[in-house]
Amino acid sequence: MRLQLWDTAGQERFRSLTSNFFGRADGFVLCYDISNRPSFDHVIGWMRDIKTRAPPDCDIVLCGNKSDLEGDRVVPTSEGKKLADEYGVQFFETSALTGSNVEGMFTALATTIKRRRIDEYEAQAGNNSVAGGAASVGGASRGAASQPVVLGKDGEAATPARSCC
Repeated sequence: MRLQLWDTAGQERFRSLTSNFFGRADGFVLCYDISNRPSFDHVIGWMRDIKTRAPPDCDIVLCGNKSDLEGDRVVPTSEGKKLADEYGVQFFETSALTGSNVEGMFTALATTIKRRRIDEYEAQAGNNSVAGGAASVGGASRGAASQPVVLGKDGEAATPARSCC
């Protein structure tokens, strides 16, 4: 799986540019600064743009950044979690300065996207199989029962190799 990341730093001058990429995106990370209330308030506008311009099944992570500035916090963790829950998206707090939870956030997003892609592929393969037969996924024959996908540390399937994308 390859991730292509576009960082606009929330700048309004990139808003028209970013909307061109919304239709092709599989996932989004919406970041705000926990020590800057206006950055949190802008998340709602970005979320509205994503919901209206991006594919309906794209995955979204809400990220409160600068968790290393706990003493300067103006957006409580509970408020970030509440907003994430309202939109049905994952929530993380990170620190780009210390690297705290950054890898975990991106791994969670990539894992969610990969699992969705595998599910879509398997559903499509199931629709194309002969009634009562087993669907072939990545060269491996599978019965009707679904099996969990276990992802390894590097994001690759830890179970026998399957190809979905």
